[in-house]
Amino acid sequence: MKRLILSISITIGLLSCQSDISPKKLIGVWAPTYQIQNKEANGKWGRWITINTLMAIPDMEFTASGDFLRDGKPGAACCSAGNKYTLSGNTITFSEIKDCPNVDCSLSYQWKIHELTSKFLILEFGESRSKYARVK
Repeated sequence: MKRLILSISITIGLLSCQSDISPKKLIGVWAPTYQIQNKEANGKWGRWITINTLMAIPDMEFTASGDFLRDGKPGAACCSAGNKYTLSGNTITFSEIKDCPNVDCSLSYQWKIHELTSKFLILEFGESRSKYARVK
């Protein structure tokens, strides 16, 4: 009987740890922290590093109506995002993609949410992760 109760408790615990992210938590404006993390040759994530860039990276916004904005404007960019998004589990999928005739985009238009709290968002793009801070 103790084993049955223990098994049920473990099963319930594991099921409650699944990482479905509420769209409501994602909605808002996110500013880049200029921190990135790259995947190493062994498949593990390296240390966080702060990048220095000559150009400011624009804030991005996820709206309740499914719009994706950068600096308050439609957010489609070559090989990285679209103007609309949907969220399923921890994956953001973009639509209304910008046509880039001179570029062969081999990337998929999906971002993986690695972590989402009330203050921070960590997005995974292939072999790197970027950290963002909630603005509002």
